Amino acid sequence: MRVIFTKVAERTYEDILWFLSEVWTQKEINVFVRDTESIVNQLIAGKYFMFQKSINSTRSALIGKRHIRMYFRKEKENQIKVLLFFDMRQNPEKIIDLLK
Repeated sequence: MRVIFTKVAERTYEDILWFLSEVWTQKEINVFVRDTESIVNQLIAGKYFMFQKSINSTRSALIGKRHIRMYFRKEKENQIKVLLFFDMRQNPEKIIDLLK
């Protein structure tokens, strides 16, 4: 399985890393990165359906204890597209705006 990231996913991931660098230590940042890589590796291994179904054909995974959710969708039989990373403490209506 191939996992690709949209520009929005890349931007929101970087935004979260920046936020974590402002309020957490390098150790917490490393845990977040490692947890994200673990989820991506599970998707590569084909474990797509084990994650929570969200909007329509979109699924999501909670990353660690940081209240961050990664949203993704199966685009083709062998391709998953990561749509965005979202801090669940924000207004949930922002998700719809980011997915447009």
